[in-house]
Amino acid sequence: PAPTVVRALGGWRLRFSGGNSRRVNSVWPNRTPDTPELDTGLQLVEDFYERRGTIPRYQLCPAAEPESLADRLSHQGYIFTAHTSVKTSPIDRLLEAAQPPQVEQFAASELTDVWFRTYTGASGYSERSLTIRRGILTRIGPAARFLLFKQEDQPAAVGLGVAERGWLGVFCVVTVPEFRRQGLAGAVMHALAAWGKGQGAEHVYLQVMDDNLPAQALYEQLGFEQLYQYFYAEKP
Repeated sequence: PAPTVVRALGGWRLRFSGGNSRRVNSVWPNRTPDTPELDTGLQLVEDFYERRGTIPRYQLCPAAEPESLADRLSHQGYIFTAHTSVKTSPIDRLLEAAQPPQVEQFAASELTDVWFRTYTGASGYSERSLTIRRGILTRIGPAARFLLFKQEDQPAAVGLGVAERGWLGVFCVVTVPEFRRQGLAGAVMHALAAWGKGQGAEHVYLQVMDDNLPAQALYEQLGFEQLYQYFYAEKP
């Protein structure tokens, strides 16, 4: 999902949407900034975010440039947080490992109110963040699948699939608390994979935070392997 504001600083992308989401409120430093000195670029970043009333933040991974960026940010007092693993799997492996759903399914190509209420409610998002999060989910460009499971005639689990150029991205997999530990998350994964394969996807990717141990265990069981890790550097 795209942020509302993107500013280029050479090879860096300064992203802003407001709210609490780190990804759409952070710098993606995948190439060297177009500034005479790194300190100049760092100051421009701080000015960009401070004008918008939020903290400066960078999303760092092994491809971040320059290579010294993490060390420089650490020396300037930035803290590292939200360590996250990007995992991948062949789509056929996922279809073999996950159990097909045995519950009522509803799917849409665009965001629906019931899907959004179920996702944000089960995830614990605050009321003030809902408008921004809705905007993020309505700006998806490629083919999307908003999947909702019902059990006992109640929304029980949701997931989002995005298919593009032979890949299926899986996002927002969450189960309503009273329906957890019943295998619904794995069933959501199977259903999204089946749709993604129909869209021409051959591989699946997802992101999971290192401290989300239940999700880490599920994705390992389903055959996902880590491709790389990223984390955020935030100015206190």
